[in-house]
Amino acid sequence: MLTIKLLGSPALLDDGVRVGGVRGKKGWGLLAYLVSNTAPVPRERLARLLFPDAADGLAALRWNLAELRRITGAPQAFAGDPVALALPGVQVDVHVLATAPWYEVIEQVDVASPLLEGLAFPSCAGFELWLDGERHRVAALVAGALREAAREEIASGRADEALGHARRLVALQPWDETCHELLVRALAQSGDVPAARAHVDLVTASFLDELGVAPSRAVAAAAEPLLARPAQASRTRTETQLQAGTSAVAAGASDAGISSLRRAVAGARAVADPELLVRALIHLGSAQVHAVRGADEAGVAALREAVSVAERAGRPALATAACRELAWVEFLRCRFEPAERWLDRAMTTVGSDDSERAWILLIRASLRSDAGRYDEAVPLFLDAVHHAEYAGDQQASAMALTHLGRLRLLRGEDELAAEDLHRAQALAERSGWLTFASYPLSWTAELAVRAGDLDGAGELFSRAHTLALEVGDPCWESLASRGLGLVAARRGDHAAAARFLHDSRTACSRVNDSYVWLEAYGLAAQATHAVSRGLASAEALVDDLARLASEHGMRELQAEAAILRVEAGRADALEAARSLVAAVDNPVLATRLDVLERRLDSAGESAGGVAAGLAGRRTST
Repeated sequence: MLTIKLLGSPALLDDGVRVGGVRGKKGWGLLAYLVSNTAPVPRERLARLLFPDAADGLAALRWNLAELRRITGAPQAFAGDPVALALPGVQVDVHVLATAPWYEVIEQVDVASPLLEGLAFPSCAGFELWLDGERHRVAALVAGALREAAREEIASGRADEALGHARRLVALQPWDETCHELLVRALAQSGDVPAARAHVDLVTASFLDELGVAPSRAVAAAAEPLLARPAQASRTRTETQLQAGTSAVAAGASDAGISSLRRAVAGARAVADPELLVRALIHLGSAQVHAVRGADEAGVAALREAVSVAERAGRPALATAACRELAWVEFLRCRFEPAERWLDRAMTTVGSDDSERAWILLIRASLRSDAGRYDEAVPLFLDAVHHAEYAGDQQASAMALTHLGRLRLLRGEDELAAEDLHRAQALAERSGWLTFASYPLSWTAELAVRAGDLDGAGELFSRAHTLALEVGDPCWESLASRGLGLVAARRGDHAAAARFLHDSRTACSRVNDSYVWLEAYGLAAQATHAVSRGLASAEALVDDLARLASEHGMRELQAEAAILRVEAGRADALEAARSLVAAVDNPVLATRLDVLERRLDSAGESAGGVAAGLAGRRTST
């Protein structure tokens, strides 16, 4: 098989043997760009990105495309305008990394090396910006594969094998405490509890020295052994503990409920009932994922064990909810590929359960929406609402309608968004879902900002903020703080705006398992305000946004960062902005870029003048 290797030093391999590659780094850059794009790319854009200084950029592009056809032996590939990749039967390591399960990635991909290692393109500023973002995305995919590997080995009882993956993950992301938590859990479950506790001490000291804050208690908790089997266990006793735990969690008594659920898991192990153990593990994992901030890794461990037990028992349908919950965890962290795989597994065993199907569909739709794939997301949201209504699941309906309304708001479809969000608010209230109510309220408030009703928006955002603080949800707090910042900026109180927008970003960073898309959305508003005011912090904020959005494949927010760079005077970011905006099906972004380009083209206006002229024009993302 012919393999294109873009990680590390780029090369072409035939059955593992290196053969002749591309002549010149521009060819490798072109290949990497085409591989990363899911749709054909116009020739004019490729010429502007990679051959901006050539006397005839399109001719240089044609030569390089012919070179790619030569080395791949595919005369029909890289043809047309726009240029389509079309490489059947050729394996590309970046594609394997993005789409294959972890065990294939670990076996086939050079996960220790960056994309196009050693290659730089100083004369192609727009391409350099794109490549920097793509390298961040690839590094995040590598980390995701190592995380999946360590988690799966632990869940399958192979903690010794998980250690190597966890150590490589920690080396790659040394300041992500969930990586350390995974290593500590692998050490403890391999039987080396002293080493697990020693690593807790080491990481605690490192975090205090470098970051000024200790890691959460979840890291230390991972070093402790599992709850011992009870001396007296029975099915009746275990069922009672399970019921008590789920009732306590539902009532908001998370700590007490989780303690009961842990005892139920221990009891189910003792009575050796796979079905009871799976149910107990799912309830425990779900409680840890949803009810306890910073406990996602512990919840993931329980949920993965539930999947493993169900499959060993030959009853995978028992773990449908566990697969869906595992997808939810990945969704919150904007790890799209593993989330989609968990949803695929859940969908194969969901059967006729309309409520469960609604949740699976709305998570899948939300993944597509967060990735900027809006046209794919809309029918999935509508299907989720249909199944939720059929099942009478008001909470699933409320969540699906909120994210559908958000999507429509982002695309400028304000009337449709208002209808969806008002329905979502009514359902959240009717179902008594107090912990969720702040979320659709904030999006409704943003519509009021769009309509110019600052008093109404301010009142709604204040209510949403109060609700978020009341239920202790930093994600909803972040969104409401962002909104209060927008209102303050529109009113001309830029000191208050800066404070609220700063609070929006820091709210999410207080926990290690917050919703990454909301964190980036708040950061985008903060960066927009800084650019519009010409603040010294603007460049760093935009760079942070570009990095975060690139790492997680949030294409709309990547485009937002590129546009902000141009608005701040970086004319060399224009090609990257064009490329990124073209990858998102959002007419609002396209119109915004078009306006910006017309201003750049206007007589006598410099890129720096554009930034000044745009100051104050836009205070929302």
